[in-house]
Amino acid sequence: MRLLIYIVGNGIAGLSAAIALRRAGYDVTVITKGSRGGSSFISKGGIAAATSIDDSPQLHAEDTLKVGDGLCDMEAVRYFTSEAPVIIGELTKMGFKFDSDLRLEGGHSRRRVHHKADETGRVLTEFLLRRAVELGINIAEDELVALQVKDGIVRGFTTRNHGTMGNVDYLVLATGGYAYLWQYTSNPPTNTGDGIAIAFRVGAVASDMEFVQFHPTITTLDGETMLLTETLRGEGARVVNEFGERFAFKYHERGELAPRDVLSRTIYMELMNGHRVYMDLSSIEDFERKFPGVSDFLRRHRLSSKDRVPIYPGAHFTIGGLRVNVRGETNIRGLYAIGEVADTGLHGANRLASNSLLEALVMGFNLPRYLGEPWDGPRLDDGSLVTVKLRDHGPIMGIDEVRRVNWEYVGILRSGDGLRKAVELYERVNTTINSRESNAVLVSYLTAYVALLRTESRGTHYRVDYPDKDINWRRRIYLGVIS
Repeated sequence: MRLLIYIVGNGIAGLSAAIALRRAGYDVTVITKGSRGGSSFISKGGIAAATSIDDSPQLHAEDTLKVGDGLCDMEAVRYFTSEAPVIIGELTKMGFKFDSDLRLEGGHSRRRVHHKADETGRVLTEFLLRRAVELGINIAEDELVALQVKDGIVRGFTTRNHGTMGNVDYLVLATGGYAYLWQYTSNPPTNTGDGIAIAFRVGAVASDMEFVQFHPTITTLDGETMLLTETLRGEGARVVNEFGERFAFKYHERGELAPRDVLSRTIYMELMNGHRVYMDLSSIEDFERKFPGVSDFLRRHRLSSKDRVPIYPGAHFTIGGLRVNVRGETNIRGLYAIGEVADTGLHGANRLASNSLLEALVMGFNLPRYLGEPWDGPRLDDGSLVTVKLRDHGPIMGIDEVRRVNWEYVGILRSGDGLRKAVELYERVNTTINSRESNAVLVSYLTAYVALLRTESRGTHYRVDYPDKDINWRRRIYLGVIS
């Protein structure tokens, strides 16, 4: 019997899943808002995988666990770090050519970041898209607006242009995260958490929503924003203030190579203290060959690697999402979630650099292994599910206002007073409507709500009123909707 399989999203997660399913003999349709949407296309760094003689999946796992600050799921960490070299081999076998050198990024103890110059995401997305077209995969431009679920099983979905599609066997959400919902961000406007909100309304469980990773080194020149990849610092770039002081060493022994959460807070506090912050690129050898994307960006703005580039931190990656197991199975049978829309527990409270593309690729390429197997779904800790009731009336809040509220009250430094203010604002808004604005408010409300519940600081979640870790909070918060 022919299976009806649909994938929503054509970033690296969605495309790798589509290719793997098609090669396994399945017919699959990809639904996308646009060919260049999402974070995959703008991802700069690379894919973390232990392939060198002085490295191992175990060392990769240890680094992941250390950065994850006590909340990583051990099964997920072992799975993804062991599958990482296999995925690099699979891409190479398909014809993708990585650069010959491995790069170092913050939080890694070895050079293990596989890359294509400083445009890995763009080049890899284009490569996978070409392969998908060559395989004859149907790619339809449309937008998911609702899911149909009955008796805990996905039955169909609705798109903006084509209406309702029923009798669906499997639906794969690869819709990305929601980091655009902060005023300062590296993300494109497509990343507003639509997949999470739409699935949550029909009973999918979400988790880790309080953990939002802020990238420490974003720049905006003449209105154009660019993320300055982590590998710049791995190759010798320095973070300095207007006096040339490498102030990051006052906060962490690794300075510029500290985990992202530490460096983001460091830069944020320096800015709040009235100092200007820059990235000094002058120590990087052979800069233009290693970083052609950054070089082109600087030239467009009449700068070079000899100039200091102003930087600031911004929302970059949302660790939370729909709770899944390593297969990508949600608690709704037939509904998969892969990539940034999903929360496997790999990242814990803070993502290790270049583990995100890895997670997306492993989940995508391995999906055919599990199709047709008995549905397992994610395991939730007993008594840990927090339920919320959605408001079915009230005003609509625009996305610009959501972004302002999140940056002011749910940002890099959080407090109980600020989080309560955000929760109160979002609780006044209608979150049952299937719209981009309502989706944005819903995922922001879930983020602020659990951030208020977590009365400690851990990983990317930093509370100025609870600045220390609490062993009693070495657990994750799961969220469900009251129907």
